Amino acid sequence: MKIYCRCSLILVLLLLFTFGAFNVSASAEPASQDSSTINPGLELNINGAGLTADPIKIDKADAIKVSRPKQPEFSTMSNYNVTGDLMNFNDSLTAADPTDFWFFNVPTDRSILFEIKSSNPDYRVELYSIDWSTGTATSTNFWGSPGSIKFATDLSAGDWGLRVTSTGTVETDYSIHMNAANPSDPTYAASVMSYSTSLLYVVMEYPNNDVLLNGNYIANTTPAANTNPQLNWERNYTFSWDGNYSTRNHRISDARVASVTTPVNYSSHYASSNNAVLIVLKEDTLFTYFESEFRSGPPTYHYMSFVDSTGRTTPRRLDFIDAAGDPDILVYDLNTNKVIDFASNLNVWYSSGSEPAPTVTYYN
Repeated sequence: MKIYCRCSLILVLLLLFTFGAFNVSASAEPASQDSSTINPGLELNINGAGLTADPIKIDKADAIKVSRPKQPEFSTMSNYNVTGDLMNFNDSLTAADPTDFWFFNVPTDRSILFEIKSSNPDYRVELYSIDWSTGTATSTNFWGSPGSIKFATDLSAGDWGLRVTSTGTVETDYSIHMNAANPSDPTYAASVMSYSTSLLYVVMEYPNNDVLLNGNYIANTTPAANTNPQLNWERNYTFSWDGNYSTRNHRISDARVASVTTPVNYSSHYASSNNAVLIVLKEDTLFTYFESEFRSGPPTYHYMSFVDSTGRTTPRRLDFIDAAGDPDILVYDLNTNKVIDFASNLNVWYSSGSEPAPTVTYYN
């Protein structure tokens, strides 16, 4: 059996897409550019709606003996001792080595998602409860075949293992993916909002409406007022010369959150981040736009307006008209825990074409 220490968990899947009228372009690197247009509703990343949490049940009558891997020694038994609560590894089963065991520990009660990917439909991955004091691995009702993501919210603190076996043929590669970074929910009401293809990033929403990414608080989806002050955003621009000036101001406040994506690399003329999430706003978010111009003359000229790029007067709440169009998106920088941009047709810099379209790269 082979014993592996922790492997690198960083894999990047580059996926760029287009945000409606302000044309966020998409490509995959280093592959050639993909010019396809994707609906701005972010269906490709707000993808957790189909996952249902199942309770984990331990079958005490079905147990096998296991030995704790000794790092950094290697053996002919495929025991992998993983540090942390994430997995993203590749391996294969062979006739001489038909079983892999991936051991991990969680210090507190958690939620868990795991998946095995392989071209071999005979492969399966099963969750085991591990008792190192007795050297026993006890099976659970929790298992999946290739292409099936398993989700539970009641993984108790302690030692666990994912066992990869085959019900038929072997000699095929597989990849195993797991995320146990989010807190548990014993009521089974928590849901997955979005997840990356490798499961290294998972966004969950809890019964109290809190939204967490890998255990880190992002926002709250409750419709109550002033719930997300950390999402307030302003961009104020003033250009002045010889006693003249031109001003354009945008403001988002009292943000109401519809959904949150997994992390992206975001780049625009105004702001950039290598570690951000996109927060889709919903109705009742407060939006304000103001523009003003002054010329000292002669003749003296002054103009001011609160009318936004859609021809509607602000300050106003986003409504069903906004919801029916392209999404209004706050770009939230995870490095600073601040909103750095507003990717929307309501942002005059993008809707007018004054600044190039932002680009977004999703991480695997």
